[in-house]
Amino acid sequence: MDEDILKYIDPEEQNKILTRLKTVKGHVAAVERMVEDGKSCEEVLHQLIAIKSAVQKVSVVIAQQYANICLVEAMEKGDDKKEVMSKAVETLMKLNQ
Repeated sequence: MDEDILKYIDPEEQNKILTRLKTVKGHVAAVERMVEDGKSCEEVLHQLIAIKSAVQKVSVVIAQQYANICLVEAMEKGDDKKEVMSKAVETLMKLNQ
């Protein structure tokens, strides 16, 4: 299976992913500043929650693409569908750990 699934993502969707990743970067920088400035644990935790949410959103978009591409390529190439699905499920389950 071709590992470069991102090349299949629509350019508009790719821009959304990049925007979300830039948001994550901004939140991380904010947490760094907050820790340096001695902000409260509650304020820092709110930023960390925002980071987790933004990363989760990006993960879902990329996971959907991964699942779709795995299935399509398995059917087209005649690969062992059970093996491909098992690998895909294993990878996707790691998102929830």
